[in-house]
Amino acid sequence: MSKIRIGVTLLLAIIVLVLIGYNSGINQRRKPSDIDNDQPTYQSQQTVTTVYHPDGKLHYKLVAKDAQNYAHDYVDDNADNHARNATPNVTSQPVTWFSQPVMTLFDENAVGSWMIKADRAKLTDDKILYLYGHVEVNSLTANSQLQKIETNNAQINLINQDVSSDDEVTLYGIGFTANGMKMRGNLRSQTAELIEKVKTYYEIQK
Repeated sequence: MSKIRIGVTLLLAIIVLVLIGYNSGINQRRKPSDIDNDQPTYQSQQTVTTVYHPDGKLHYKLVAKDAQNYAHDYVDDNADNHARNATPNVTSQPVTWFSQPVMTLFDENAVGSWMIKADRAKLTDDKILYLYGHVEVNSLTANSQLQKIETNNAQINLINQDVSSDDEVTLYGIGFTANGMKMRGNLRSQTAELIEKVKTYYEIQK
């Protein structure tokens, strides 16, 4: 009887080892991007993100309805691809998505210089902010020649404050309004250049 019991035990052990080996083979064949690639690493609602320079001065503050962080490979089929009708692609760069973001940029004296709004935004690990839908960049400085930028998609380098858009852009300044199909500029120097089919309207001061 003991021999039968030992034989059954050995048989069950062999079956368990075979199943473990089979499952391990399946897991090894799966790519990291196939495992929950649509799920964020973490998400939160009514978020407030405050970032400081190394010297302790305020850099920017970002308030959003919600935020979703992806720290792993995921299928990037969000607003940037939808805007261009592009094929979704797998990216491994950590990014954070924001809904209804409002960002305030601060100058070297920690005084608010620009307020940025959009329907959605994507912040990458290399500090590039991509803005999608009803983008507004408003100056908080009363004497700035450039007061407002309106477009549908734009990107801002948060390190050097370069700003660009490949969509139609309207600029509002003191005494003028200008429209063009592309834009390159810098928020720190309060400058913007329109490219292609530029139309400018000047207000005659009385």
